[in-house]
Parts: sequence; C-alpha cells; structure tokens
Amino acid sequence: MPDNRFTDDSNNPIPQSRDNIYSGSYNIDPYGTANNGSNGYNPYNNRGYSRMDRGELSRQVDERYNSINGNQYYADYNNYGYNYSVSPLPPEPPKKKHTGLKAFVISFLCVLLAVVIGLSVLLIYNIGTTDTKPKKSKDESYDYNSDTSYSTETSFTSAPEASANLNGPQVSISESNGDDEVSDEVNGAYLKVSKSIVCITSYEAGTDFTVTGNGEGSGIVITSDGYIATNSHVVNDSTTTGVMITLNDGSQYLGTIIGIDKKTDLAVIKIDAKDLSPAEFSDSDKLYVGQPAYAIGNPGGSAFSNSLTTGSISALNRILSTNGYVKYIQTDAAINPGNSGGALIDKYGSVVGMNTAKLVATDYESMGFAIPSNTVVSIVNKLIKYGYVNDRGTLGIEGATSTLYNAKMNGVPQGMILTKIESYSPLAKTNVREQDIITMINGTTITNVNEFTDILKDYKPGDSVTLTLFRPSSRSISETFSYNVTVKLIPDR
Repeated sequence: MPDNRFTDDSNNPIPQSRDNIYSGSYNIDPYGTANNGSNGYNPYNNRGYSRMDRGELSRQVDERYNSINGNQYYADYNNYGYNYSVSPLPPEPPKKKHTGLKAFVISFLCVLLAVVIGLSVLLIYNIGTTDTKPKKSKDESYDYNSDTSYSTETSFTSAPEASANLNGPQVSISESNGDDEVSDEVNGAYLKVSKSIVCITSYEAGTDFTVTGNGEGSGIVITSDGYIATNSHVVNDSTTTGVMITLNDGSQYLGTIIGIDKKTDLAVIKIDAKDLSPAEFSDSDKLYVGQPAYAIGNPGGSAFSNSLTTGSISALNRILSTNGYVKYIQTDAAINPGNSGGALIDKYGSVVGMNTAKLVATDYESMGFAIPSNTVVSIVNKLIKYGYVNDRGTLGIEGATSTLYNAKMNGVPQGMILTKIESYSPLAKTNVREQDIITMINGTTITNVNEFTDILKDYKPGDSVTLTLFRPSSRSISETFSYNVTVKLIPDR
C-alpha cells in the first residue's frame, strides 16, 4: 500500500543519505530484516550491525515496490541497509502505429525474450536449490506448508529424539599409548634424572627459616649421601646464605654450603640425607651442534618443580662474560628463572651441562646457556675437597678490553686495561697502576680480556709470569712507555 506521508509534490520523499542523516532532513525510514532475525527499522548503512539477508531483502522489495504520486522507490542491493532515491516518472511516449510485419517481429522478439528469461530463472532456481528439497517420487507427496522449511541457502535435518541411555555407547581409552619412539625416549630420559633434581630456596644470611626465602633455584644431586651441585648465584655467591633443599619426593632438608666459585658460577651444598639418587654425568667434549638436549629444573620455583623443556645443542664454546673461565653450551631448550643450577641432559638422561643463564633482550628467544659437564665435575670435586678451587692462581686484578677502535683513536695498543688492582694483589707492591694496559703475558701477545684469562688459567699458585704493560700519557707523564714486571700468582679463593 502507498505511504500516506507523501500526498503532494511539496512533501516528496527525501532519501536517507549520509548527508541527510546528519542534517535530520530525511523522511523515509528504511524497512528490513537483519540477519539476527529481528524485524523493524534499521539505520542507514548499518555497517556496525548485522547485514541484511539478501534473499529476504529481495522478497520485501517485491512486496513494497510501489509508485507514490509519480515517484519511484527502489532498494539498493549493494548497500548494507536500504537506500532510497526519488525521481519523477518520464512522460509516456506517444503510441505509434506498426505495420503487420513490424508488429509480428516485435511480438516474436517479446515471446523469445520471455522464454529466455523463464529458462534462466528456472536454471538459477535449480542451481540454488540443489539438494535442498527432497525429490518427489510417484508415490510421495510433500506439504511445503508444514513445519519443515527449506531455504535457498541451506537445510537442516530434524533433531533426533534422544535422552540419557544406560545401554548407550561408551567412549574408551586405547590400551596403546602410541609408537612414538621419540616421545618414549624423552620420557625415559626424564624419568632417569628427575629424582636427581632438587629445589633450592635461599635465605639471607642471619635470618631464620620462618621468613620468606629471597630466591628459588635448582640443584643436581651428585652423591647418594647428600652432596648437591648448583650455581653460585643461586646461593647469593656466599657460603653464609641459608638454604632449604626440597627433594623430588617433597621431603625438605636444611643445607650447608661447602664452597662456592664465583668465576665459574658453581657451588656445592651438603644435606644430611642418605640413599639419594645421584645424576649420571657424561663427557661434554663429545657434544655436537644439533644434538637433542633437554633442560630440567624448577622454572618459576617450586610451584613448577621438575619441569622439562626440549630442544637441541645450538652452539658450543660460547663466552658470556669477561672472565673467560667458562665456555658455555648454547641451547634452544627453554631456560627460565628458577632453572639455574638444574640439568641439561642428553637423550639418555645423562647430565651434559648445568643450566645457568639465558639471553634476555628484545627480539631474542630460545638462547639459553649451560656450564659444560666436564667443567662442573672438575670444579665441584675441588669444592667438595677444599671448599675452593685450590689449583687456580690469580693476580687479584680486574680489567676491560682495549679495543681496536680505542687503539686507533687514542694512540694506544690493544690489550687488557687494568681497571682494579686488589690490595692483596702481587701487583700492588710494584709500580703497576690502574689504567695501564697489559699487552703480553710471558711473551704471548693479547688483544682482549678473554685472551688474557685463557692463558692465565693454565698457571697455578706460585707460578711466575712476566707481564708487558703500556702506560698512556697523563698530566704527570708527558710521554707513553712500555715496561715489564714479573710476579708470582697467588691461590684463587
């Protein structure tokens, strides 16, 4: 039926365009059905709402298409809502007389056009409704006005009449866990070493165990009578730190720190326990890049105790710090805070390293580092026996690298810049000064701190070494010069 709001030319319909929406001057309310099934008026171009159902839109347009006061209204299918336009109908052209031949040709073309349109509609209908309506046989009839409905989009079968059934089918678990040899291998390695991994809670020196621990890490049982290896930083680099050890079975023991070695970041703890399950160590010199490797420990502390992460050996002989005393194993097995002191194991469950650090920086992932097992065994054996590394000498100094850039810019040689000379250092009694640059040790040229450390660690306490040093010019000394000094190493405690 026509819209009674538009009765004369002075009240022509104004479409609900974007500009008319903002000005409020439109007077046609779009009508449609949203995809959510609600009927009624929808806003112009309802992009933020449900899109109109195209099939339903077509049906409604057929029903509401009309002419009012010589104006024409139509729906724009390409929009998400109705779009209206108003245009006057063109004047009816004058009728022309046709000859018989022309009339016949025109009639024939109209009939042909009608046949083509009919066939096209039938073809489209059949394509759009393929398999959506049941086929009617000679003995069957269908009532399309019944409760069963069919659409040109899809069809649904009726829900089955079903309820709980004591005799209904039951889901079961297969007796086989699969034939994945890799998974069995990893699980076997985990089971072998998991009883050897402990959680270590540290307490500040002088406090009792009624206060909250200030850190949690991991440890590896190395003897059945209670010796445990871990990182020095897990026990705060101090033998006076209080420690509580939680075993794999949940039992807890107070521990005593036997010794620490800050240069290799290793420590040994002793608890009063018997019949523990010590880990098995393998030769880290036989590792190769790409070899499977698994990290086991307590990431996040005791709440996630004995967690296993899988990966491989990414690289060998990595140097992380300026001391050069450890050449680390790099792995992509995930290592997180709390994993420190835990084990890096091979596929046989043998310890190949002690998880110690990870690279923490933006855009870096899966770069963890472990102390090789050969280094761990060598150092912890000395800590158990002496409480420190007894056969390692030191000069009691600290240094930084004089880089090639520094050498070029400042007219100095490459080497190790002395940044600190301890009061107990044998160099404290010589004319060596801080900021002097060590360029040679026993005749071997060095260009950085790591080279100096790598040479020095082969010498024992009491051994003599000759250092060649360079002194840059200063306010008191106008000229640079080189000199030699010979000193004896002292025990590194």
